[in-house]
Amino acid sequence: MDGSSPLGQGGLFLLQFLIGLVIFALMLRFLLRATHADWRHPIVTFIAKVTNPLCAPVNTVIPAKGRWDVSALITAVVIQAIFVTAIGWLTDRSFGVAFISLAATTEVANQLMDMMFWLIIIQVILSWVSQGYNPNTAIFDQITRPILEPFRRIIPPIGGMDLSPIFAILAIKLFQIVIIGSIAGLAQQMIG
Repeated sequence: MDGSSPLGQGGLFLLQFLIGLVIFALMLRFLLRATHADWRHPIVTFIAKVTNPLCAPVNTVIPAKGRWDVSALITAVVIQAIFVTAIGWLTDRSFGVAFISLAATTEVANQLMDMMFWLIIIQVILSWVSQGYNPNTAIFDQITRPILEPFRRIIPPIGGMDLSPIFAILAIKLFQIVIIGSIAGLAQQMIG
């Protein structure tokens, strides 16, 4: 299949979209477990049921213990590595194992950081518009609270304003630019 033809580009877009959804679900599973989100919540239950079949093979080798769902991370990296390999095949390029590993790892890390960024943004907006307890919005607080807590310890609220989301977002974006960007640059040098 020619990756430059409209059909090839459409197929590539569809494949990228589907893989993106799967990686999104796996990263959300990882975050939900890492932040001790309420497993009775319908969103959490849905994500667990959808991703369990994908994570089951890894869980047989590395059982899930505690708050870190390593199977979700490993599964995401493996799926992303298969996708990078498929991109190489569809575009008639040959990628080495080192490039595939680095590209898959950096893409999964980027998606995890992007998810954290957007969850914080959503939580900030919800905190302005939703007063009182709402189980549908409480899940965002459950996920973002452990991310924001270290920043809240360093930067206490000033005049009733919680500035920790601003500093958390800055830290996330700096991590993406400096650390993940450096690794992605190293990967690009392997094919260029």
